[in-house]
Amino acid sequence: MACSDDDTHKNKIEAELIVLQEGQSPSDVIGEGSEPVDEEQEEDITLTENPESAGFPLFNNPENSDQTLSGFEFCCGQYNTYAEHGFEDVTGDFAKLDGGWWGADVAGVVGERVFSSFGDGFDNEDESLGWVGFSAVGMMDSPAFEITERYINFLIGGGSNGFTEPNTTALVLVVDDEVVLQASGDDTAMSMRWVTWDVTNYAGMTAKIRFIDNHPEDNSDTALPYLLVDEIRHAGEAASMPDETSHLQITASASIEPESDGIPAFTRVSDQGQHIAGFEFCCGQFNTYANHDFRATGDLDKLDGGWWAADISNHQGERIFTSRGDGFSADGTSLGWIGDEATGTLSSPPFTLSHNFLNFLVGGGTQDFTSDNATAVVLRVNGKVVRHAVGNGEESQLDWHTWDVSALKGKTAVLEVIDYHEGGQENGLGFIMLDEIRLAEHPAATPNNAEVVSVPDGHDIPLPLVMADPNPYYHDGEFYLYYLIDTAFHDWYLTKTSDLQRGSFPQRVLEATGDANTQDQWTGSGSVIEDAEGQTHIFFTGHNADFNPVEAVMHATATDSTLTEFTKIPEDTFTGSNGYSDFDFRDPKVFWNKETNNYWMLITTRYNGQAAIGLYVSENLTTWLPQEPLFVMDAPLNLEVPDWVDFGDAQYMLFSDQNDGERDIKYLRQNGEGWQLANFTSLDGKFYYAGRTAASEESTLLFGWVPHKIGRTNAGVGTFGGDLAIHQLDTTTSGELAVHIPQKYKTEFASAIDTTFQSQQGSVSGESPITMMASSAITLEKRGDKNRLSLSVTSENATGRFGIYFPTEVEGEQVARLELDTNSNQASFYFGDTPPTGGASVTPTPALAGEPLFSRENEPEQNVSGFEFCCAQYNTLTAHEFTNVSFDFLKLDGGWWGGDIANNVGERVFSSFGDGFDEDGTSLGWIGYNATGSADSPSFEISKPYINFLIGGGSNPFDSANATAVVLVVNGEVVRSQSGRDAEKSADDKFVMDWVTWDVSELIGQTAVIRFIDQHPDDGSDSALPYLLADQFRAADLPAVSEGEDVDAGNLDAQVAVPMNLTEGVNLDVWLDPEAGIGTLYINEFRALSFRLYDLNQRPVGIYARDVPISVSELQRFIRH
Repeated sequence: MACSDDDTHKNKIEAELIVLQEGQSPSDVIGEGSEPVDEEQEEDITLTENPESAGFPLFNNPENSDQTLSGFEFCCGQYNTYAEHGFEDVTGDFAKLDGGWWGADVAGVVGERVFSSFGDGFDNEDESLGWVGFSAVGMMDSPAFEITERYINFLIGGGSNGFTEPNTTALVLVVDDEVVLQASGDDTAMSMRWVTWDVTNYAGMTAKIRFIDNHPEDNSDTALPYLLVDEIRHAGEAASMPDETSHLQITASASIEPESDGIPAFTRVSDQGQHIAGFEFCCGQFNTYANHDFRATGDLDKLDGGWWAADISNHQGERIFTSRGDGFSADGTSLGWIGDEATGTLSSPPFTLSHNFLNFLVGGGTQDFTSDNATAVVLRVNGKVVRHAVGNGEESQLDWHTWDVSALKGKTAVLEVIDYHEGGQENGLGFIMLDEIRLAEHPAATPNNAEVVSVPDGHDIPLPLVMADPNPYYHDGEFYLYYLIDTAFHDWYLTKTSDLQRGSFPQRVLEATGDANTQDQWTGSGSVIEDAEGQTHIFFTGHNADFNPVEAVMHATATDSTLTEFTKIPEDTFTGSNGYSDFDFRDPKVFWNKETNNYWMLITTRYNGQAAIGLYVSENLTTWLPQEPLFVMDAPLNLEVPDWVDFGDAQYMLFSDQNDGERDIKYLRQNGEGWQLANFTSLDGKFYYAGRTAASEESTLLFGWVPHKIGRTNAGVGTFGGDLAIHQLDTTTSGELAVHIPQKYKTEFASAIDTTFQSQQGSVSGESPITMMASSAITLEKRGDKNRLSLSVTSENATGRFGIYFPTEVEGEQVARLELDTNSNQASFYFGDTPPTGGASVTPTPALAGEPLFSRENEPEQNVSGFEFCCAQYNTLTAHEFTNVSFDFLKLDGGWWGGDIANNVGERVFSSFGDGFDEDGTSLGWIGYNATGSADSPSFEISKPYINFLIGGGSNPFDSANATAVVLVVNGEVVRSQSGRDAEKSADDKFVMDWVTWDVSELIGQTAVIRFIDQHPDDGSDSALPYLLADQFRAADLPAVSEGEDVDAGNLDAQVAVPMNLTEGVNLDVWLDPEAGIGTLYINEFRALSFRLYDLNQRPVGIYARDVPISVSELQRFIRH
């Protein structure tokens, strides 16, 4: 047979079996020893003893070859001296430099002068500036020269940040328009050292020296913010041993398996095993990325997680990131693909650069991050962009990409995806794709030096930010705005701002653990203080619903002067004592009290069952001693976010009131009887919350947030977290606290624009003043950019109604109004044509009205009628004096944490499916919808005509099969009953309860119990919800709801009381931020009314008179310079 010959030797393949050790990858072994040996480094290097004279000066003045420039012995040409001496591409503050700087104070100087990036300067009018200062930034290139010797020697000092690092202060060698070598100072102040570059590889080539100072002295790192250089010489002998760090990239063999080499760049704090760096998660609808520890802006918050990538070549796993993927609106509506027109940014969780390379797969558009149509990904360190990349121009393919991050090892970084491309046929693909972001010791592709970013600006972001509680701190001319993020476990982040319009890129400074075994599973609000020794401290809330205590004050200290990294001190943790609650104990405000000569800590807590602003004092910020509370208030809910405002001759306290119907920021004044609520105590309405102050030399500013609405629609109700809003505080001549538009807003937004009427209704005449009869209105043009209005309104009538309005023609939307009623001294923001009336026969604050319906005999101050108790494991209800507890209700561990309830009051509710324990102490987690049982409340006497409470869940009445109900039992008989309405979860996936009222006036004086019933086993036998929710049982003089009365003719969002008199005049400033969908009305420089209007950019703004004629004068509108 033809194939019978033995030719097997022709097909032999030499192979080697390699057994990988633990932790090794194939790339580690296969690439081992493949790196080229730098033979030159093995040669002996001769070091000169006289580097200042060895060789010759590297470059001269091209206009005067006899003038040596590389020793900087020239000066005094005033503005643009360097350009006039042959230096090229002089940018930024370097154009101001007056030549070489007198170097008498610089160690190591040769001759009399050195290059200094902060030296003496002149403006372009040749006016002397003195030192241009450490904040100066700029770049310039030396005259060109030919490389003829082996070495370039020079003196260098100043900051240590290299060309590949943020805040570059470096000297670099440029050959063929490419940076090939670099050097920086060593952070020794006013000192230089000799450095040598080996330039053998560039012999015969033309080169330039580039001087770079991109460090703006913004306290973003601890490196010196300047560059010193002197005596740049070309020589055959080295001044010092050439340093490998002068090379921009390290050498390493290519990765064999980049998809598995190294480690995922970042992980999810609550689920370390979930591969979020490979985008292997989905289906959380709106804000899925935020709920997986990312930060999303613009349309990217709609993305439903990683996108199914079956049609994308080279993807890893099942899913990838794409900026045009599947999405949902905030109300839960599926959008399908959000499309190429979607724009926004996505930032990864912070991570440590622990390896030499960052590998990732990328595809899509090719517009870089500086483009108006960017489709790019950037790496940020210290908030600064240090690397960038774009897609590969392919619509359905990913390719490996690599950044060399060896110079950044050990630093914290964030990966930011940017898509500003609105789609269409121009400017390439309108989206960006990303997958499998990994840190590794081997590159997946060849790094490109052109992707190193070294620029002094362009790193900041526009304000406002989406946030929860701000904790501002003024330091070195900037407001350090520490804040809680409104997702995940509420880590602390920081942005810095001086103009209130732009801020530094947010950096995480304090991380919640997400660990159920730690006190700081969640972090809460707190404050920042610098002690007498200059050490900066954060005091913050540690919260863990499963801990005892639930809340505690925790302490951290700054690790360096940037105030961006803090170390927690667990041993300083403490909670409420001496009558203070250890359940509600949060939001510490710490400051030095000059009057008492010690540190004060204000804390919002409960004191003997009452809502309180508590006081602790300390001599050392470590040991804290409880004092009597400064203020107590009879309220079912804790107060929040206390603050101390000191104007020197007057002090005030602020707090945020979270009680239903009272949700706003109030202030307290001190009198002979202590601290009391002031007249016109609310500074703003309920759409401004968690405000805290920071004071500069010029002003005291109040930083708070305007809440987002559930569903992100105008018709929704406010929820936790929103957009930053800033007010300015002052005092009146009578000592009241006043709120007005920040002066910085007036300064920044001072370019007047046209106020021509776009439309008018009714009788309107004149121009200045404008006379408007009752039932008349005018509108101005709609704008999409930030702007402000100012105007004064008078009338011959002292009282009447008028306002600012935002009409719309969009179907399903209503006109929005800021109405001022001088009859009642109320300003209101509402939707509709008829002002809200607020029915007199209905309490506007059912959670506050009256008193708790039943109480615990052993601890009467405990709010058991609001279910604010927990954690006694099996039979907790019986331990809290509930009776006749049966079946699964015996397992309930008390009130269930209400964070998943859309409209809960307090922190806990009754839930028939909540957390539970077996009799042997075994935790069951949720006992589930199939749980059944019943329980009776502690008995009580009916003392008021109404019982108000919240209820949710199933609709089956108490006397039916599968009952889910609450009943009132008197003398063994059911006399009132109520069930839920089968309400589906809200748009943000939360359970819903409703206020209901029983009229029990005919039963006053009788003894009763409330019985909780859930007999629905979740067996599918009907369509009703198989559970019961209930909360806040209160005896009241007014009902929470009324059957026959229209109590709200308009849809009221927010309201504030403010004194007004039309004959004296009402002065208004209106701040509008259409892109964020928020605004604030400032009234008489005394009170503010903030509001949320999502489609503000699509609405004109107008003025109207409702029931009296008005005169409008000084109408002006301004935009930014």
